[in-house]
Amino acid sequence: MAISRGARTLVVLLWTVLLGAALAAAPPATADAGTTWLCRPGQPADPCGGRSGAPVDCFYVYPTISAQLSTNANFDRSPEVQGIARLQAEPFGANCNVWAPVYRQLTLRSLFAGTPEERAAALELAYDDVERAWDDYLANHNDGRGVVLIGHSQGTRMLRTLIQERIEGTPAQSQLVSALLLGGGVTVRAGDVVGGDFESVPACTDAAQTGCVVAYSAYSRIPPDIRYGRSPSPGLEVLCTNPASLHDNSASAPLHSIIGGRDVESFRGRCTGGTTNVLLIDGPGAQLLPTVPNESWGLHLLDVNVAQGDLVDLVATQAAAYGH
Repeated sequence: MAISRGARTLVVLLWTVLLGAALAAAPPATADAGTTWLCRPGQPADPCGGRSGAPVDCFYVYPTISAQLSTNANFDRSPEVQGIARLQAEPFGANCNVWAPVYRQLTLRSLFAGTPEERAAALELAYDDVERAWDDYLANHNDGRGVVLIGHSQGTRMLRTLIQERIEGTPAQSQLVSALLLGGGVTVRAGDVVGGDFESVPACTDAAQTGCVVAYSAYSRIPPDIRYGRSPSPGLEVLCTNPASLHDNSASAPLHSIIGGRDVESFRGRCTGGTTNVLLIDGPGAQLLPTVPNESWGLHLLDVNVAQGDLVDLVATQAAAYGH
């Protein structure tokens, strides 16, 4: 899909507006065992809050956000990386100890202007960093605690592969509290809660369930050229789990949104089901939410935020269930 220079510029500008209030000075990067940590418990001026003492950890991988002009970002804790962590991950620090590695992600420039071959190579390099950080975290920092995986967009792509390569079918699967894989197209067998991407990590169907996945892409309206949520092949469907109504994803339920650092209680969400399965957002103001860079992306920039309060509460419930 061709994206104009104006659209690409708008993406960067909108992220800048969204992140501006979230940016804060940060200490030099903390590195160990080859990992550069954006967030780790106890770190001063940590964009994820730096809180410790929760019974479980969160391992967060941020979305495509780097404004660097290279194909892959470097290991700098750049302002945009800090800002998105503050917006997306910091609220979860109330219920988990947040760890987040810096990784050499595919940049915004490469996403919109790179060749398919360049993007594929860049994503492989990015995943290698995330995998190494996960191995470092498990070996040197986890101490047997349960873990919630949190990803969005490119971060979800990284964590989906991590589950397949490093978690499913290994001892680490017993430590999986849940995986919040948002805006990334997790698949299951049609009409089932497993299959597709994962064979033994099911969709969450109850707030107290552990070892399961929450996944969706948010839209306020369904465009004809929808980018996310469309079934990739016969027999598979894109997973949509409504975090406000896990027992009945198709039910319209009130959402607790946190947008721009403010609580918003005006939206409702329901999964549409079928061959295009997305979290449809309605309610006062829903049609004014930005669809950037165009309508085919839906509310991709706000996937986490439209149900962030519900997701934070869900982590608290799952952490309690995991501990019993």
